Amino acid sequence: MKVLKKILKGLGIFILLLIILSFFLPSKTHLERSLVINAPAEVIFGQVNNLKNWGQWSAWHKKDPNMQITFTDASEGVGASYTWKGNNDVGEGTLSISASVPNDSIQTTMQFGGMGKSYGSFKFNKEDAGTKVIWAMDSKGEDMPWYMRVPSKYFSLFMDKLVGPDFEKGLADLKTVSEKKAMETPPAGQTEMKIEATTTPSQIIASYRMMTSEKTISGDIGNSYGRIGMFMKKNNLKQNGAVLAIYHSYAPAKIDMECAVPLEKSIKGEGEIKVSELKAGNAVVGHYYGAYEKTNTAHEALHKWMDENHKKTTGSPWEVYVTDPMNEKDTAKWLTEIYYPVE
Repeated sequence: MKVLKKILKGLGIFILLLIILSFFLPSKTHLERSLVINAPAEVIFGQVNNLKNWGQWSAWHKKDPNMQITFTDASEGVGASYTWKGNNDVGEGTLSISASVPNDSIQTTMQFGGMGKSYGSFKFNKEDAGTKVIWAMDSKGEDMPWYMRVPSKYFSLFMDKLVGPDFEKGLADLKTVSEKKAMETPPAGQTEMKIEATTTPSQIIASYRMMTSEKTISGDIGNSYGRIGMFMKKNNLKQNGAVLAIYHSYAPAKIDMECAVPLEKSIKGEGEIKVSELKAGNAVVGHYYGAYEKTNTAHEALHKWMDENHKKTTGSPWEVYVTDPMNEKDTAKWLTEIYYPVE
């Protein structure tokens, strides 16, 4: 009995010390992570401002695939919210959007069932490489129920290490989703093709070169990619990017072109299939949305832009077919990137 009393007394003293020490710990906690995403702010903003999109990138949604989520009538913008109930990793609570400035910032409030609340924020800053997204979370002791105020102060000491990786994973997935969305969908209100100077990385490609014409080009291209596909399958090669075509010369009845597929590694070519390097260098690129048979207008626009900006071509142009027509039937959303190498 005396031993038990000593244990209880020691435990009481220990708890008292923890309470006393908690008065010297910060009552506010701030967690922040950032990432540059190669997509317009409006695309990324749309992924965050609509709560129904969070399942595509939020790390917590993926911790419990069976999590029960109930949305309010509004799922987008100020006033939008949802409640969740899941396993021990995600718990239960409510998330709502408390402020939303289009393409600039979003603020959220998270109520954790019986455990207080915290405040989230997203800031979208335009940069040369795209949009820098800053995701932060803040909590205050006074927003916690009385029985959580002491534990929350100790938890805050480890929050960066415990929760930070979830922010990093969420931002990485937001980057993947947003960049794919930016490639597949024309920017809102775009009336002209976007043309810009750029630098292209080197690529290993497997290619098949042929002579064709405007009358037979569709079938010949399909046959060419089929040949390359058989070569890749035979050699257990993986595709490393969107397919492309290099145009060495072009006349309606005589087109000298080279269909190509980027590869993860280089091997020796076989027969008519050549494996080579598409070298890095300066280029002018046009982001064209529309059917393939109308790309001639895009090439004309590129030539005009290069003349006006005193750019001289140094080799054959190539087209990168970013959008897969098998997955997108609307030709208005087909993105083709047209590159001209320049000095």
